[in-house]
Amino acid sequence: MLRYRDEAGLCGCQLGSNDTINDHRKLKFKVYKVSTEGIVHRVDKLPKKLMKEPLIDAVFEIRFQSHVPASNVLPGFLFGELDGEKTIHQLPIGKIPQDIRNAESNLIFSPVFQLLWEKFVISIGDRSLVIGCKFPYPGWDVFKISILRIVEIVKRVKIIQSVQRFSMKYTDILPSGDLSEQISMINMSISIGENIEKGNFSLKVEIPDDRFIHLVSVISSAHVKLQDSSKREGIVIDIDTVSNMDAQDFNLWAEQLPKNLEIIHKANKIMFFKCLHPQTITDLEPVYD
Repeated sequence: MLRYRDEAGLCGCQLGSNDTINDHRKLKFKVYKVSTEGIVHRVDKLPKKLMKEPLIDAVFEIRFQSHVPASNVLPGFLFGELDGEKTIHQLPIGKIPQDIRNAESNLIFSPVFQLLWEKFVISIGDRSLVIGCKFPYPGWDVFKISILRIVEIVKRVKIIQSVQRFSMKYTDILPSGDLSEQISMINMSISIGENIEKGNFSLKVEIPDDRFIHLVSVISSAHVKLQDSSKREGIVIDIDTVSNMDAQDFNLWAEQLPKNLEIIHKANKIMFFKCLHPQTITDLEPVYD
């Protein structure tokens, strides 16, 4: 059983396979090594929502430079400023001394504290802030308002100098217990030595898209246990849409955030629907404006 996205301290999804994740053929390579003919079809109109909602996780992340480690200041400040029911606790990374965390590149963006607030999970690292949604997803309008509210509070602390990167990550699972059916749902064409329909697989590709890079993961025969203890089985599509930046001033970045949130959210949404066969979209019962 693989603890899925636990590093961000999010909704607590657990992901496994029919056997174990280690038995999968893990395929990791750049997009130019993959035939993506089927993954770039045109999406003329995006649904407003899906009646059969496959979404299981949604996350917004900021990585930044700051005057002091954000984990020393932001947890208490956010706890005091956010209204409503909330709890806070330290994550295991927090027990590692600060100087060691500073010296390890794989720890510098890892969450140190986790704040549970209303419908959201806020994870604070030394140089990162992650805002995730509890299951079920409250919807984009609610998510966006909460992101802007949290960033406005953080702005008042005045410890963040510049933003290096921000990203929007959505995870969906298309339900099916049959591997061939799972593969037929996805709009892709790929083979490595033999037809991948013969066994489970975990695929990761990077797809450049104007100002973003989409980190797309597809995992077959996944078993997911959700926060409400319900279980789902099928093929997972995880899309992390990333904007890397050249140390943009935090105040300027925050000023432009309302517009940029809409842009990155739409880019992620378009990428998701590009990954699906038209019949899969129909089966999810889309609702249009």
